[in-house]
Amino acid sequence: MEVTAMYKGRGFLLLTFGILSMVFPILAQGTQRGFEFYTQYPALVISEGREVSLDVKLHNTGPTPEDVVLTVSGPEDWNGRFETSSYPTLQIRSVHLLPGQEEPLTVRFKAKPPEGTPGGDYVFTLSAVTEDGAIEHSIQVTVTLEAEAPQEEEEPGEVLQLLVDYPSLENAAGKDFTFTIQIKNQTDEEKVVELSGQIPSGWRAYFTPRWEQDTRITSIKVDANSTENIRFVLTPPYMVQKGDYPIRFIARAGDYEAALDLKAVVTGNYDLQLASEAEITGAGDTWNIKAVEGKERHFTLYLYNGLPSNPTSAPVTNIRFYATKPEGWEVEFKPETVESLPPTLSAADLAKVDVVITPPERAIPGDYQITINASGREDHASAQLRVTVGASMGWGWVGVGVVVFVVAALTGVFVRLGRR
Repeated sequence: MEVTAMYKGRGFLLLTFGILSMVFPILAQGTQRGFEFYTQYPALVISEGREVSLDVKLHNTGPTPEDVVLTVSGPEDWNGRFETSSYPTLQIRSVHLLPGQEEPLTVRFKAKPPEGTPGGDYVFTLSAVTEDGAIEHSIQVTVTLEAEAPQEEEEPGEVLQLLVDYPSLENAAGKDFTFTIQIKNQTDEEKVVELSGQIPSGWRAYFTPRWEQDTRITSIKVDANSTENIRFVLTPPYMVQKGDYPIRFIARAGDYEAALDLKAVVTGNYDLQLASEAEITGAGDTWNIKAVEGKERHFTLYLYNGLPSNPTSAPVTNIRFYATKPEGWEVEFKPETVESLPPTLSAADLAKVDVVITPPERAIPGDYQITINASGREDHASAQLRVTVGASMGWGWVGVGVVVFVVAALTGVFVRLGRR
């Protein structure tokens, strides 16, 4: 029994020593001093003239408060330093870390490269040391400085810059070509800019402010470092040949001159016109016709493109027809489309369209107006047709019958009264 009790006592002591041997290191670890010192961005890039601004975190992992001294080492003249992360910002050299804080303390590392610093990688060492020197941590931060690309020097004496969105325009002969031009004054002084142009012989040209199209100008005032917009309007002769025509716009400010090369593409001229049968043949309908309610009325419409005395040089294509008519009326065109109308040099070049007009069955007698429109890809034309509507013969006979009936009735009345 004594031996057994002795072995049991030894076992209890061994178990106790084993438990203590595991607990004491844990307790010792929980009471050990320490702090964390880190940044999430140890390498960063800045452009020339910009300042480094990097958040750095500190966290007390021990059981006691710690006073930590902060230092920066790195390239000279960058003015490396630590500041508070909240406003107002203050430059700091040490921090006081309390134990048991869930969130780390944030400070900010600042540095700015001196003017003229060449591009490249620059290394900074950020250090944090407790006041007694027992614990020390450091971070290496690499800053890449991007040097700005050298700017191209402006040509000496460049005063005006001319810009245009559409340097090449296409239109028919006799139609306006309108270029909208930006004039930029690249100096620190107000400039009065004189406007001129080199244009083909026989063409007309003028200038207007962009938003005042009825005002013609020969010069414009442009404020310092400002831009003005003008309209350069050109009109070619009616009979100008098809082709490309070079145009040159010139702006002068004192002794300085700037020019802009433009192009006008002339596609030919055309002149779509409408005519009645009487105007073409000397007989038939004019632009005043008569119709009967509810009955179809055919009107012959002629189309021509210029005249031999005033010829055109380009066809009008894809001509379609539509009419503006009184309510309830029907207007039909046969054919509905003329694919191409060449310049009119003879009667064979005319186009003929049958216009079928049907007034409503109960149209009130009187004069009505129909607008006939012809619209092609290149040009359009319209004409007014007056239609006088009269009552149909059926209603006329009905009226005669009513009159006869009334007369007969009155005659009968008079006969009876006479007998009495």
